Amino acid sequence: MDVNWQKENLVPTGNPQQVWEDYYGRKKSQRLQEATEMWRQLESAGVASDTVLALDFVHFGQSQHDAEALANQLSENYEMEVVESERDGCWFVKGTTRPYGIEMTGEQHLGWVEFMADVANSCACVFSTWAIEAPALGVNLHSEEIESAS
Repeated sequence: MDVNWQKENLVPTGNPQQVWEDYYGRKKSQRLQEATEMWRQLESAGVASDTVLALDFVHFGQSQHDAEALANQLSENYEMEVVESERDGCWFVKGTTRPYGIEMTGEQHLGWVEFMADVANSCACVFSTWAIEAPALGVNLHSEEIESAS
């Protein structure tokens, strides 16, 4: 990566496109690591491919236009909302499968996480966090509680 850092504020300089591509790549890798560990924990708790699950997820972006474009794209399969952050002017794109449940395998879960990272990237947003609940088992896991290497 050809990026120089300004010492006074640690802001990357260099090719902005490459900086963002590297950032998105790291975030996608992190999400996939979290997904693998999350599914391991779900299986340990008794979740199987026929367990009804509810998924809730959050993306973020710096532009209302980009956030709304992402929400619009995902609204075909999920209940979506776009909310402005109260602190830093970014936009949250929140989605859910509720009130409907879904069933998935570990491989499908990993594919879903990869898709969410890629679709967010295509709209200049970042796939941030997600939660999976298995109401029948009393299981509720959150990605931000999963340790990852990055």
